[in-house]
Amino acid sequence: MKQPDRITIAFTTLREQMLSLAGRITGNRDDAADAVQDAFVKLWQQKERYGTSSHASGAGMTAVRNTSIDLARRNRRRNDVPVEEIADDITAITDEDRTIVYQQVRAIIDKELSANQRAIIDMREIQGMEFDDIAARLGMQPATVRVELSRARKRVREIYRNRKES
Repeated sequence: MKQPDRITIAFTTLREQMLSLAGRITGNRDDAADAVQDAFVKLWQQKERYGTSSHASGAGMTAVRNTSIDLARRNRRRNDVPVEEIADDITAITDEDRTIVYQQVRAIIDKELSANQRAIIDMREIQGMEFDDIAARLGMQPATVRVELSRARKRVREIYRNRKES
């Protein structure tokens, strides 16, 4: 029978502590369970890095803490806008308005982003390609593709908001 790896041992022995920590941070038991699961997946992908069970346990607690904080922040941002306001915005948008917004965003992408960022956005958002495939096509690391996509999206949002406010 195959022996469980260090990450699995760490997560099974510390599961209740991890859930407790995540629960205190997120304020929600379901979100806490999601955070523990997400942390496990992240560490599982790098399981070769952990030489001892105590190293894996420490990394596990840190990953749960960081994942819980990220989840709590995301939820807080989503909850800042009343549901009624979001519903009004969604129902008020016509197909014509949507087309205009799309054209404005497309113009920002075409004029304001670097060639790499434009290519990454097109491959990911339009063609639906995976990060590994984009990275291979552009000769980049998948992590670099993710960072560039994040930066490109942020830049488009900032420019769009600035133009909308003007």
